[in-house]
Amino acid sequence: MNSIYYLPESRQHPVVRGQYALDTEPIAESVEKICEWIDARVPGAYLYGFSRMGKSRALQFWIERLLAEKYDGFLPIFRLVYKHHDRFSELQFLSELLGASEHKYSRGMNRQLLLDRLTRQYATRARNAGGNHIVLIIDEAQNMHDPEYRTLCNLQNELDNLGYLLTVIAVGSHELTYQHDVFLETGDIHITGRFMVREARFRGISNQQELEFVLNGYDSLTEWPEGSGKSYTSYFLPQSFASGFRIAKYAEALWSVFINLAPKVAGFKLEVPMEHIAKSVEGVFRDFDDDHLLTTELSFADLEEKVEMTAYRKHMIGICRVIGGGKR
Repeated sequence: MNSIYYLPESRQHPVVRGQYALDTEPIAESVEKICEWIDARVPGAYLYGFSRMGKSRALQFWIERLLAEKYDGFLPIFRLVYKHHDRFSELQFLSELLGASEHKYSRGMNRQLLLDRLTRQYATRARNAGGNHIVLIIDEAQNMHDPEYRTLCNLQNELDNLGYLLTVIAVGSHELTYQHDVFLETGDIHITGRFMVREARFRGISNQQELEFVLNGYDSLTEWPEGSGKSYTSYFLPQSFASGFRIAKYAEALWSVFINLAPKVAGFKLEVPMEHIAKSVEGVFRDFDDDHLLTTELSFADLEEKVEMTAYRKHMIGICRVIGGGKR
């Protein structure tokens, strides 16, 4: 057991708090696709993927920041994490949208008043940025249904009347594709034509090289405390790191573990969810210390144990069942 992991000061470490995300190839692909949608000024699009792939963390720690850097303040970008409610309330939805826009008056008892506030807030932010385009990213969008989309239609219409364009990007689980199919089957072309005109899939890590890039992030592309020059690996395993230990050198063995524990299904292409990679590495940081790693290499069995502890096999069986049922 690594005593450093449990020191009081370590409780603020992003790894211990679970508040971090590493750069990955799927994130880069998603940013490129979202920029394509924004530049084409589409009214709506959606990014979907199976749970635990890392979509929400990617949004929180990378995608929103990378978009802000690319558009350099010339495009207002808002992000709402949608909260599921047993019963739809347009007042509550508008209030949550206002809160996400940092409006100081996000509550009210009149739907038109809240819609007017939100419209003015978006228009003002776009005008101050020197343009007429606003982007709204909604995470956990698989929980939204017809009423929420109709509220967004009204918002777009209000902005359009003022000469502003709103692009809504929905991000959620694979269930978003079911919603698209349902809207088509029920003839609700108005919603699909606005908000589901473009789509992209957020995938998992699909080969050893991508896994090695992720693991190298722990070794050299991270830092904590800020300004210390210590990567995540060097923080938790300082002596081992100084002696040459790198988690990235286990990419081949770890990828083999993921392959061996994945369901054997014909036509199934392995994509490892980022959560299982992160939890496996965190398990190494937590359960091994310098005394062990200075003298002993991590074994295949060690890595397999860490992966098993993440419930990886069970989750992948669930994914295969969905794929086998004909769902994307």
